[in-house]
Amino acid sequence: MNFDFKNTKVLLIGDFMIDQYVLCDSTRISPEANVPVLTPEEVYSTPGGAGNVAKNLSELGANVTCVGSIGLDEHGLELKNLLEQKNINTKNLYETNLPTTLKKRYYLNGKQVLRVDIEEVDNNWVPPKINLFNDKYDLIILSDYNKGVLNNPWFTKIKAKNIFVDPKKNDFSFYSNATIITPNLNELQRASKKEINSNEDLVKVCQNMITNSNLEYILAKKGDRGMTIVGNDGFVEHIDAKKVDNPDVTGAGDTVISAFSLSYFITNDIRKSARIANAAAAVVVGRKGTSFITIDELNSLENF
Repeated sequence: MNFDFKNTKVLLIGDFMIDQYVLCDSTRISPEANVPVLTPEEVYSTPGGAGNVAKNLSELGANVTCVGSIGLDEHGLELKNLLEQKNINTKNLYETNLPTTLKKRYYLNGKQVLRVDIEEVDNNWVPPKINLFNDKYDLIILSDYNKGVLNNPWFTKIKAKNIFVDPKKNDFSFYSNATIITPNLNELQRASKKEINSNEDLVKVCQNMITNSNLEYILAKKGDRGMTIVGNDGFVEHIDAKKVDNPDVTGAGDTVISAFSLSYFITNDIRKSARIANAAAAVVVGRKGTSFITIDELNSLENF
């Protein structure tokens, strides 16, 4: 493959946060409870949530503009700096009085032993400037982590040819202006109120969702069982996952929507784009923590 996304302009709207990793050692058990006493040895941060989508898009060469909210705090400043280091446009990350969402993960002997989330959600948040959205963007991605930016339906007024959504809402009709959504199985089951025990169940649920929410396609993520694509034209394809030893799925969905949306915009080939996203996800789940795929890695993929 030889993809070049340098001229692709992406508007990314979503919940931006910081993923912080605390790598620890432990030499004793607490006398107060049967838990290890952790000694932090290394601490580092990466953009999380929509921030990780932005980083994936940027590493693939796209021109990314972000819309969302951050806190007036050290983590908000850190997040902006991390994104700007990748030449990502952060001018529309608006500061609020709420703290920047922080996911703090503690690791011991290479395994995550604890996660602490610090967040406050404003369900009425609306960007101060809504006249941002026009034809100057090739595609729009909504990265919904249910942290407030997309909890108010202001974004449903956006009209564009290519709108891709990584959903968290229990009602997918919330995304009725979207072209394609990329839920996982748990999100599909919650939204449909149906148990999914087979590919046949999955296809039926997706077909109903597509009809009810006026979508073109659903790309259903099935974890270590791969993906299924269902279209409003009767299209169905199941894609097996690539085998990865000891996978870490942190942020894998961010890589999927990034690689998939850019590929689909360039090729207009749903099958090929999904297979590329599936192969890209296999690269990042082979790494620890929130990760991304570069354009060179994407172009080197074979047998996707």
